[in-house]
Amino acid sequence: MKCSISLLAGALLAVSFSASAMALDSQEVGYNIEARGARPVVAQLGKAGQFGAVENSIRLGDDSWIALAPKLAGGGNAGFTAGIKSALSAALIYNPAAVLQALNKGNDLPLNDICTAPPEVQGDTAITSFRERAAHALSTVRVGDLSAPRDACIAALKG
Repeated sequence: MKCSISLLAGALLAVSFSASAMALDSQEVGYNIEARGARPVVAQLGKAGQFGAVENSIRLGDDSWIALAPKLAGGGNAGFTAGIKSALSAALIYNPAAVLQALNKGNDLPLNDICTAPPEVQGDTAITSFRERAAHALSTVRVGDLSAPRDACIAALKG
């Protein structure tokens, strides 16, 4: 009886996750990470072909997806983790406070991997422009507990 209840709960989670992957609902993905762990959720996102959509949501500065980034990055897919790091770098321009919050949680997202121009930014002029825009966006963050990571991120961008 207990086994069938567990199987039923797992099936319901899988069905709800499949539906959420289509709609790409960050709350549902977050719930599934809490219920099942990051590895199976990241694997399901990969099977559903949703890595690009998640990375794009992060890249555009969506608070809820940025908040999930550390858990998703720990999901055991090196390529997806690299994509998340690149997306977080790009998001520095659009939502620097959320990115700093995600980096400030003692996870596997090293500041030096994020506080740099993303790999898709090519050429000296484009890299310099990105660094200047990101440093300016970071300088607008005035939250006290984010001042140390903000300053370290600005220093990494300028260094």
